[in-house]
Amino acid sequence: MPTEKDNLLDTILANTDIVELINETTALSKKGKNHMGLCPFHEEKTPSFSVSEDKQLYHCFSCKASGNALTFIKETKNLSTQAAIEYLAERAGVETKGRIKADPLQKYYDINQEAQEFFRVMLNHTKSGQGALEYLKQRDITKATLETFDIGLAPSKRDSLYQALSEKSMLASDMQDLGLISEEEPYHDTFKDRIMFPLHDENGHVIGFSGRTYKKSNAPKYINSTKTATFEKSKVLYNVHRAKSVMKKHNRAVLFEGFMDVIKAHQAGVEEGLAIMGTAFTRAHIDLLKQYTTSLIICFDGDDAGQKATEAVLKSLRQSPFDVMIAPMPKGMDPDDYITRYGPARFKQLLEQAWSPQEFYYKQLFAQVNPGKLTDIEWFKKQVFKTIDTLSNVQQNYFLNMMSNDLNVPVETLALDFKAIKPSSVPTYKKIERIEVTDKFKRAERAFIHYFLHDEFYARRFRREFDDVTYIDKQARDIQFEIFEYYDFNRQSCIVPALFYERLTHDQQQFFDKYIDMPTYPFNDSEFEDLLGVMREYTRRHRIESLRKQLKSTKSIEEKIRLRKKIDAMIKEANHGKRKNYSRTY
Repeated sequence: MPTEKDNLLDTILANTDIVELINETTALSKKGKNHMGLCPFHEEKTPSFSVSEDKQLYHCFSCKASGNALTFIKETKNLSTQAAIEYLAERAGVETKGRIKADPLQKYYDINQEAQEFFRVMLNHTKSGQGALEYLKQRDITKATLETFDIGLAPSKRDSLYQALSEKSMLASDMQDLGLISEEEPYHDTFKDRIMFPLHDENGHVIGFSGRTYKKSNAPKYINSTKTATFEKSKVLYNVHRAKSVMKKHNRAVLFEGFMDVIKAHQAGVEEGLAIMGTAFTRAHIDLLKQYTTSLIICFDGDDAGQKATEAVLKSLRQSPFDVMIAPMPKGMDPDDYITRYGPARFKQLLEQAWSPQEFYYKQLFAQVNPGKLTDIEWFKKQVFKTIDTLSNVQQNYFLNMMSNDLNVPVETLALDFKAIKPSSVPTYKKIERIEVTDKFKRAERAFIHYFLHDEFYARRFRREFDDVTYIDKQARDIQFEIFEYYDFNRQSCIVPALFYERLTHDQQQFFDKYIDMPTYPFNDSEFEDLLGVMREYTRRHRIESLRKQLKSTKSIEEKIRLRKKIDAMIKEANHGKRKNYSRTY
């Protein structure tokens, strides 16, 4: 049964012209029944973004972004669903008062927002803020950047914030719930004489604060809000609400250790920067980040602590779906220092030339080696050989040549040593007479349906690699196509199985009843990567079988030779386990 919110949204969308709405962001021109323009979700020079006036939907044929007026506003303005509904309602002149259920955390968001504004005024419009402004100026932070990041100042007076919020009729108990004031009377502010960085969730709500000293002091450099109803630091990525649209556009995030690194990078033109809150990189961080990108560059400090933190994040990401790289800082420098000394262009170049995890580990190992000491060389060889053992031949040769240059040892000698510790590299050619549809292929195809319904991320991940995949079971294929079509036109992050079930034909429903069990399915990113491997094997075998048929039918000797070479190369590739790598293993 439709809810009040559903009815309200229907009314809002009925009073919104999607062509007029999108024209405010990107210019559209009429092309047949639809309107075309440059896609606002990715960079392009040839228009591939289509808007249907009849269906009130948009679709990009390049990046596959699609949806209606609500999803467009959510994506382009970085708004939550509720905020986007309110935005469209106001624009369409539709009354929403009493028709949208209030967020139980809204009073806390409002108090934090007032606190943010108070800190901003203290920094920019008071005498006591001059010292902090001078400090920020010395750190090369511009006035525009201060405004973008809502940076403020907690004054030194013991209860300034408490008094300011009390004057706005805000309760001391609510301020205590947010960790802004002391638990006992007489009340005093938690943050005093510190530069204040507001912390936001992905929807832009102010959920907490971090305060930094700017004078010489024995006090901790940073103090953060305590765990509250709105803030838990192990789940927060600093700047995610500003960066999420840029991450989607460029399919890249840059992870820093500190707020100032994010801010200076943004000022240098790298707007997809994020920072963790002094904690490990958690499962919650991974789940948050994978909504916006599949590529991550780690750019931590160049000291020992930064290197250890990089290793810890890499360990956390081993079973994740991210393509991970590391942008190394010179010894003793952080990204803030680097940008100040070398400038934005060189910093961007550093990011573009980021290392793979294997290169990072290689450099870490070599830093411990005395090239003139035989025992060091042997230890280094063994460690590197372990690191590169599962890589492709090209990647292995890359590292062997690097070792040769660093150790001044002939690459042929290193190659012999490496071959000696590896299993026989002579390929075994297994004759494939026909495609054998085994249980593992069927199981993989059914498992994919679970993942696609569970999270749109998995559907995108699959479609990026298997555009023309050969399906095994027609019912499974048709259900997958239904899922893809649903995501293309609804832009939801997941699907409610019970509602999706109603879209299916009788035969598809029978298949669904027999093989799909969403409530008990044990979702796991590692298993999903294994399933992709199974599908790669199936498609590779299908291609080989197709080439064999061509080989059998062709009469040209040259064509037979070409096809035989191609078949042999594909079999050799299969036996070596080489494949397109989306999730790095290290």
